[in-house]
Amino acid sequence: MKLLLIAVVMFIHTSEFLTTAEVKCTPFYNGGYGGAGGSNVIPRWSFSPPTNRCEQVMTKGPCPPSRNCFGSYDDCEYNCDPRMEEWKP
Repeated sequence: MKLLLIAVVMFIHTSEFLTTAEVKCTPFYNGGYGGAGGSNVIPRWSFSPPTNRCEQVMTKGPCPPSRNCFGSYDDCEYNCDPRMEEWKP
């Protein structure tokens, strides 16, 4: 019984749903669809607060980090994911 209790406590402690960190990157960036047929778009990354994850978006122009738009998944996660705060120097 004690092992079950310990397992439940560990699960709750490590659960992503109990994060108390505040999301910095809002709102979710929607860069548009580019030219006719979706041409001239570049895949980028934006942090989605509802899912608490970085998601790929398509952009048709500059993609500034100040607007929650990043060139790579790693940049997005490092700058926006609340779980990364504890690992930053």
